Amino acid sequence: MAERWRLAKAVTLRPEAFGGMAFHRARGITLEVDAEAYEFLCACRSPGPLPPANHPAAHLVPQLIHLGFLVPAPSETTGALTPPPQATSWLGDGYTLSAPETIHLAITARCNYACPGCYVPHPGAEPELSPAEWCRLIDQWAQMRVFQLAVGGGEPLLYPGLFEVLAHARARGIVPSLTTNGTRLTAETVRRLAAAGVARVNLSWDADEQRQSTIVAVLQLLLDSTLQTGVNLLVTPTLLSDLPRILAQLRTLGVQRATILRPKPGAANAAWYETSRLHRADLLRLRAVLREWQGVLDLEVDSALVSLMRDQQPAFLRRRAVYGCAAARRICTVWPDGLVTPCSFLADLGAGNVRQVPFTELWRRGENWEPLRDANAQPQDPCAGCDIIRLCGGARCIARYEKGDLLAGDAACPQHHE
Repeated sequence: MAERWRLAKAVTLRPEAFGGMAFHRARGITLEVDAEAYEFLCACRSPGPLPPANHPAAHLVPQLIHLGFLVPAPSETTGALTPPPQATSWLGDGYTLSAPETIHLAITARCNYACPGCYVPHPGAEPELSPAEWCRLIDQWAQMRVFQLAVGGGEPLLYPGLFEVLAHARARGIVPSLTTNGTRLTAETVRRLAAAGVARVNLSWDADEQRQSTIVAVLQLLLDSTLQTGVNLLVTPTLLSDLPRILAQLRTLGVQRATILRPKPGAANAAWYETSRLHRADLLRLRAVLREWQGVLDLEVDSALVSLMRDQQPAFLRRRAVYGCAAARRICTVWPDGLVTPCSFLADLGAGNVRQVPFTELWRRGENWEPLRDANAQPQDPCAGCDIIRLCGGARCIARYEKGDLLAGDAACPQHHE
């Protein structure tokens, strides 16, 4: 009898205009496939033999097994093991997804720090969403098959009901992660985050030396837990000069993952941005540091630094789901008062508020997001003609700050001057 295989229980499927997406909740891996491959994955909800060599999706099977999307099925297993993909009335257009891949959830604007580079707008007149309101919103996202929630603030650990919201997301099949400054982390807090189903905690590194001692202490708490642990490094010119030393320190502490962030202008930090932005020479230096340390640490870069990967083939980046600015197409931000915006740095481009309009409708309609969703609108000079322009997309919030135009090119990108 031929060995039978099935779709892993941790896999979420979602149809899209180009075929569909598969997200592995335990591994945090997203695959995008064409219609034939997506149909094959749907069929794998029930145990069966692997497809013959002439099947259109047969060439994907080794990768699906290697990544854990397909697993052996016990001989006694019968019936479908995972729920069918949720039917949807809108499949996106192939450029904009039918639902966000990740939602950035700014759960509170409250914080115990007043960092000059903070991009979070000051709290408005509207009250924050309650835990019950967030949970009802999560129910909508679960129906849409949103994959992940990136929960931040402000300082999210100052929000009453945070653990309830996180646990509800996990119970509904959405994987939550958390970004924190670390000052509110204790052994008990770390235990509760793990119990709530948080997959990863990202700790924001602070340039202030006094605060760094606190970060180092709580890092050990996280590293001793079951939580995946990462460190966010906002690289200003000042921090850039010290970056190799910081990376070496993180490695010594046992940190394996670090995310490199580029300073970006926001409504609340324009003055800080002028003194903290990265110029072309800085980006060239940063690229050299990243090349030296990639493989030593698991380094990630934010969307505004994808331009540093121009030496890679577009097909290579696409296979690894490397995208630049995906605001309003693959991600969005929901603010504490319920406002929905393309990302955290385009907070004035609100599509509406979830208190008045269902999120499903706000995402589909995308009011004020038309330039970001136009598949034919690409960044202008100096980005025009770049090999990876459709994947990079330029740094939209920086371009608008510089030129007043979302489609302006990234003048600081070092690729244009080599």
